[in-house]
Amino acid sequence: MTDFFRRHTLIASTLLLTATGFATRLLGFFYRIFLSRTIGAEGLGIFNMVHPVYGICFALCAGSIQTAISRFVAANVRKGKQIFRTGLVISLTLSAGLAALITRFSAPLAHYVLMEDRCASLLPFIAVSVPFSAVHACINGYYYGIKKTRIPAASQIAEQTVRMAAVFLIADILTESGRAVTVELAATGHLIGELAACLFSVLCFCLFTPAEEQHKKQPALFASLKQITLPLMALALPLMGNRLVLNILSAAEAVWIPSRLTAYGLSSQEAISVYGVLTGMAMPAGVK
Repeated sequence: MTDFFRRHTLIASTLLLTATGFATRLLGFFYRIFLSRTIGAEGLGIFNMVHPVYGICFALCAGSIQTAISRFVAANVRKGKQIFRTGLVISLTLSAGLAALITRFSAPLAHYVLMEDRCASLLPFIAVSVPFSAVHACINGYYYGIKKTRIPAASQIAEQTVRMAAVFLIADILTESGRAVTVELAATGHLIGELAACLFSVLCFCLFTPAEEQHKKQPALFASLKQITLPLMALALPLMGNRLVLNILSAAEAVWIPSRLTAYGLSSQEAISVYGVLTGMAMPAGVK
């Protein structure tokens, strides 16, 4: 059986990522149950109104670039590190700019776009997590390209495990000290999870670099940027557009559902609670 998987790396990688995805979804399901009992349906609703902002940022600066990196590395493994460095510089530059903008304009964004002022305190957590996600995504893209899926799979498990452990610990500390557990707990857990995934990926990248790449002399960073940026972004931009449209629609849904519920007679708190039940409890139990 081991020899079969060694000969058929595509099948082995697919099974590994499928099993990892199932495990993280299962862990996430119990994590949502815990959150629903600690911050309540309304807290889940507020957090899920903010989360599409992260999706838009990830689409702009990480998700599509990750796919482009994996595609280019798979086509030219000899230039793997060079392609990775170029993608990482682009992704970090975009993510740092987006993080600064969201942090600076968190209050207007919450009031005029999300139409919920309580989202303003959560947006900085989301903003700070974006650069960590960018690093994690680029490293994953590199390992997908060289057909080493164990590290991306392990990083998913590490991210979810650390997030859950941190949230459980923080909630326990707050409860024992008699302090209220608020929706900031979910945002803190999101940030800690992304930080953990980033650190885990960087550590693995430093420790488990392929042997053929360890002693290879890399060209200057400026030369890499000049040579690879245009073809890399030519592939990433169409993917970015597709992901961006989907996440904008998701963000619009997060705004419109509570506003329509309010228009038809529910209070703001009731509308957000219903939205929290839908997106934080009902939908994770489905196939989405």
